[in-house]
Amino acid sequence: MKNIILYIFLSGLFLVGCEKSEYLAAGEFFHLSHKGANMPVWVKGNFTSDIIIITVHGGPGDSGMEHHIAPGFKMLEEDYLMVYWDQRYSGMTQGHYDVKTQTPDQFIEDTEKVVQLIQQKYPGKKLYMMGHSWGGQLSAGYLGRDNHADNFQGWIDLDGSIYGDLESQLMKQYIMDRVPAKMAEPGADQEFWQFIIDFYQENPAPGNYSSPEPYWYVAACGGDVYDFETYQEIAPVPYIQLIFKSMFSLSFYVDAFYSPEINRLWDELNYTPELGNITIPSLMLWGAEDGVVPAEVADYIYEHLATDPSMKEVVKIPECCHGPQNETPATFYQEVSRFVETYKNL
Repeated sequence: MKNIILYIFLSGLFLVGCEKSEYLAAGEFFHLSHKGANMPVWVKGNFTSDIIIITVHGGPGDSGMEHHIAPGFKMLEEDYLMVYWDQRYSGMTQGHYDVKTQTPDQFIEDTEKVVQLIQQKYPGKKLYMMGHSWGGQLSAGYLGRDNHADNFQGWIDLDGSIYGDLESQLMKQYIMDRVPAKMAEPGADQEFWQFIIDFYQENPAPGNYSSPEPYWYVAACGGDVYDFETYQEIAPVPYIQLIFKSMFSLSFYVDAFYSPEINRLWDELNYTPELGNITIPSLMLWGAEDGVVPAEVADYIYEHLATDPSMKEVVKIPECCHGPQNETPATFYQEVSRFVETYKNL
């Protein structure tokens, strides 16, 4: 029996190995080496387009390569050239670990190097930057310094962070507003929901990066994905392909940003001042029901951006939480492409 199971398993691997995989063939894949980190960069999509969208992934510690899996990004690849990359200590990035380089300022410098590399390899293209979640905060920090924004036609902030203390309190409000209704549901786990109430009584201002508990509670309230079953149907993760037929490694599934001491330092991040230096066209694209980075953050960013009101806007997508690119891909694509086309010749 064991031999039969082993034969079936090996046969499956053989069949997968014989399949043609876009992960090993499509686009251009290279690495940026900087200060001990070897950061992978995947350029994929429409190479005839004069538009490049440089994405900045979330976390910290996630992977930019996962953006390609999202149906919304696949749609954008039909029209534009997309850049996916992994930040240091994230995804597939390799190299020498040094706590001195695990700083927000270093991540901003790395972003600058990625942009310079893309400009060198694809001269004459028009650039946009899109940051998701933590990537929104990182892209704001980058664009708001040293006139970096001058290199871009526009900025797309996708459910992006900006000010940890503000977001921590908004997340708390999101959770506590929903706990009473959850406790009133038939068969509700009263002990669990009371535990959340007790947590916030003991921790009235948890760290935005150092305290994982609020993210668990947001998920329990449905604030990470609006409709999980539909999400699974629209954006299933191709685990077999990723493991056996791609450049991904198991590090893709591991959050490398794990140091509690480092995370506490990042809790203090506030890039509101940088917003005052950004004047390029900007789109704050949000899931209206986002509990991870609540939609009020989009309004806060809009208010503090120096961009002229005629060139900045907030779009909140109904029945969507933290991942419009997965949850509502058609709307995500429509809004991003509309914004890109509007300002590409500015």
